[in-house]
Amino acid sequence: MLRERSRRDRFPVGMAGCIAAIGSVLLAVGCGDAPPAPPAAPAPARPAVQAAPAVPAVPVVAAAAQSPTTAEPETYTYNPAGRRDPFRSLIVTGEKKNVEFLPPLQRREVSELKFVAVVWGSLGTYGMIEMPDGKGYAVRVGTRVGPNHGVVKRITAKDLTVLERYVDFFGETRTREIVLDLRTREEGLE
Repeated sequence: MLRERSRRDRFPVGMAGCIAAIGSVLLAVGCGDAPPAPPAAPAPARPAVQAAPAVPAVPVVAAAAQSPTTAEPETYTYNPAGRRDPFRSLIVTGEKKNVEFLPPLQRREVSELKFVAVVWGSLGTYGMIEMPDGKGYAVRVGTRVGPNHGVVKRITAKDLTVLERYVDFFGETRTREIVLDLRTREEGLE
């Protein structure tokens, strides 16, 4: 059976014909009979100005004596002065801290501690902090807390504020304020 060719079947052949026609037109235009442009006239010679040579002339005999096969190739040497180490991480990592010689309040991160009580007295305001192991410690303003040299700055009836220094990703030292809220029995004080 003969099948009638649809328009879709003829389209690629028509497309190839269009591309061939466009290519031949571009080729004909590019190969025109226009004469080539005349060469530019040389600039008139200026009178020579006598100047002292900046570099002493090298004898031509010495330059010709060296053959290209005996010349040593130039070697590149890297000078790291004033540049950062390309193999060191861009993210600054803190050193491992030896917490075994620190007091108990400075061995744990501030986020691991619980603020459980406030005590007012004639000697001032004290806060009670509970460690994860269940031991409690009394702190007042100026007490060091946490391994990052955090210091208790304020104790109120509702919270305890700790200022802590840390090193960010760029290696800069910054200060953050951490607030520990007072935990009550309704919030699940254990």
